[in-house]
Amino acid sequence: MLTNIPKGLNAINRNVVIRHPNTFNCEFYRRDINRLEPVVGERPTIGGMMVMSVDDEVEVSWSMIGTGYALVADQFQPAIMMDRMDTNNGNGDEFRFLIEPELEDFEGGFQPKKNDVFYVVLGDIQDQDAPRIAYEIIGVETTVNVPPYVPRYVCNRRDDLAPHIMMQP
Repeated sequence: MLTNIPKGLNAINRNVVIRHPNTFNCEFYRRDINRLEPVVGERPTIGGMMVMSVDDEVEVSWSMIGTGYALVADQFQPAIMMDRMDTNNGNGDEFRFLIEPELEDFEGGFQPKKNDVFYVVLGDIQDQDAPRIAYEIIGVETTVNVPPYVPRYVCNRRDDLAPHIMMQP
């Protein structure tokens, strides 16, 4: 009975994120490790040394896992205006997003995970020349303490990951 509430909240959350006028279209990418021997004794390794996280990997490739929607879930904070005085760029270190994949899990969609990278597409998602801003999911939090949880994703901006890096074959 208690799980009906978070299930309903998840359904409402999905509808709000997809239909909200401030929602961004996004492309999601996941790292693939290119080591010849990625696992020894069921633990990730670099040679004989254990890997602390996926950031320790030297050779990685990126694969697109799908498209989706992201809605900023932070309270507005004052930020410095751009030189043209037409927008602000945000000044926080962390950003919180409500994220919904375009397809649900049972339709062949994906579930965003920690260390996934997504590009907020400013314009038409089909336009390869549209500006993109990269974010990496560094954590997942919830505001509901009953499973199934309603996730909110904590992200960092990743200006070092230009879109052409991800789109290599």
